[in-house]
Amino acid sequence: MWWENFYHAALNQLALFRITDVIDILAVSYLVYKALKFIRETRTMRLLKGVVLLIVITQLSYFFQLNTLYYILSNVLQLGLIALLIVFQPELRRVLEHVGRTSMGKWFNSKGEFDAEAMQMIREVSKGAQAMANSHTGALIVIENEDNIDTLISSGIKVHAETTSELLENIFVPNTPLHDGAVVIRDNKVELATCVLPLSQNPNIRQELGTRHRAGIGISEESDAVVIIVSEETGKISIAYKGVLDTGYHEDSLRDRIIELLNSSGLTQNTSEGKFSLKNLTKRGKEE
Repeated sequence: MWWENFYHAALNQLALFRITDVIDILAVSYLVYKALKFIRETRTMRLLKGVVLLIVITQLSYFFQLNTLYYILSNVLQLGLIALLIVFQPELRRVLEHVGRTSMGKWFNSKGEFDAEAMQMIREVSKGAQAMANSHTGALIVIENEDNIDTLISSGIKVHAETTSELLENIFVPNTPLHDGAVVIRDNKVELATCVLPLSQNPNIRQELGTRHRAGIGISEESDAVVIIVSEETGKISIAYKGVLDTGYHEDSLRDRIIELLNSSGLTQNTSEGKFSLKNLTKRGKEE
């Protein structure tokens, strides 16, 4: 019977199975998983949808004998590899940077704990954000994480100063030379000011959100940066990360959330102590 033949064929294949085959399958599965995860977290998904749609239209034009359309599209697809390399150049660069870096070395000391300088930076950012929220001073602060964002930002005045709440407050005072644009914190220091960030093209963003929030979401879509946004109109503090905007933070919860996002091991705080976990913060941000 056919199932007996299938059974014997399966046994024969298993007999040829080696440990290297298992390693091979696991390695490929991991690479596919990371690729899908990367595509999902960036605008690459939208670009891939366009490529797939182009291929489908090409095949349909062949099936229905639309010769002129098929000729044009088939020649376009012949240059597809070069076109993809050009279109996906920022994403490919990010992948190579991701492969070539160590994820734990930037914020942590040799014991796997947050570096004292990083903790001081986080405290000062949280304190400054709360002060600006109280005075309804608009602010946009980008904490560069593992991804280098130089290719994503334009303009910017070099500051390279210790991160203090007073410095951040002074930078964002209205009608001062440095207040317009974003501040970039790199290696625990205020590195750049007046930076122009890419605006998010997400059509699902609420209409009431202004340019500051759209810029914060935009840079978070293109990198793993942690972006703190203080609304000039409402005085609310928000965090944009991986294209998601959470709102309704105060100094303590903001500090805990920044630590959580920079901590690659996924540290969460105990909600019974009056702090917020990732799940609760996301829910809270969406409700507000």
